[in-house]
Amino acid sequence: MELSEWPRVRRDERRLESIICPVCRGVAKDCSLLKCPYYRETVRKALKSVREAGTAFGPSPPTILVGEWGYPRVFAGTGLLLSANIDPRLEESPKQWLAMPLDELLQMRLSLLLGRVRVNVRITDRAERLLEAVQESSASQRPVDMEVKMSSTTIRYVPGFGVRRAPYGPSGTAEYIRVVDNPVIPRQVDHLISDPYISAQEAAERLTSSGIDEYYISRLLSAGLLGRRIERRLVPTEWSITATDDMLAKPLIRRVKKYRIIDGYRLHSFSAHFNTAHIVLTPTTWMYELLEGWVKSGEVYSDYEVTWGRTEYAENTGGAYYAVRIPILRNLEQAREQAGAIVFFEVDVGWIPLGVWRFREIVRAALEQRPKKYASIQEVLEGLRGSLRLGVSRYLWKSRLIPQLLTQTKLQRP
Repeated sequence: MELSEWPRVRRDERRLESIICPVCRGVAKDCSLLKCPYYRETVRKALKSVREAGTAFGPSPPTILVGEWGYPRVFAGTGLLLSANIDPRLEESPKQWLAMPLDELLQMRLSLLLGRVRVNVRITDRAERLLEAVQESSASQRPVDMEVKMSSTTIRYVPGFGVRRAPYGPSGTAEYIRVVDNPVIPRQVDHLISDPYISAQEAAERLTSSGIDEYYISRLLSAGLLGRRIERRLVPTEWSITATDDMLAKPLIRRVKKYRIIDGYRLHSFSAHFNTAHIVLTPTTWMYELLEGWVKSGEVYSDYEVTWGRTEYAENTGGAYYAVRIPILRNLEQAREQAGAIVFFEVDVGWIPLGVWRFREIVRAALEQRPKKYASIQEVLEGLRGSLRLGVSRYLWKSRLIPQLLTQTKLQRP
């Protein structure tokens, strides 16, 4: 995938996912980790120690965060866990986050101290010296102990919430970053990092076929460790997440289209963290539509594709579109079936921006539930009437694929 194809976060997407915190209401001057109820007292003590000593020592989950502001000169760094009461393995394990209460999830993520430096994404000689430890830790499959020398005057206590990435805690400029542990790097990962000729697309496909998940692949891509050596560079984390989802979906679409089409309609549903997904699998060739409804504003946003996927970025639903699509494709491939998919994803009042992982994992969890079966799209819509807070009609108004299915049903009637 070329750099020009990596999806940026649009202004509309940022506004859509702006924070609505029940404490500070998203007003920056009222937002502070030092008084946030989601923040542990033990972390406050750890921060006091960092300010006094100027050095932070602890496990990195591992975490990498590459910003996009000022691209191609961006802030990049790693996260250290400040609380000894949290298992560092959970910090980068979104598949386990759905089972956690929201306040515990926030406490965990806001316990990450981000040490960062300003560098050029093309990784100059100076940047290599500064980022070598960040890249080394990013390649590790398990947590690694790190030491970060922080500039105490630059530490910010405002929580880091983003459109696609998971939140993090305080951040500041790092004077140096050092790995003090031995990273655990799987052989296939080390081989692809060392290969100067393989493309990022092929590397991602090989890694996923070896059982490496998309979160690990996204981290490697963001750290500038995948792709042809001459083309490698740091990739802003929010771009790398969606780029990874898109790269992994392309071969899945090709394979799914070879399978037998399912019989009848299936409806899978699941709710977590003020988000609800209703996935309708249709007895058609592959097509896909995401209908993203926001209860507070009453707005519904949609994007869709037919046959061979999209050639342009999903402007209306952004990174959520790609995060929702990949677990559906994987589910179909595992069952060796082909179907269309229409997803009603409703974001309720009370939510807090946690990143697009929630779309991916809620849809994955929904597909693991026993489906309700229907004979027609009309029956599906009738079955959804009591489940959608915005009402079925508002989603129908935005959908491009449901009207086509309704028309086909009418034509098929004798």
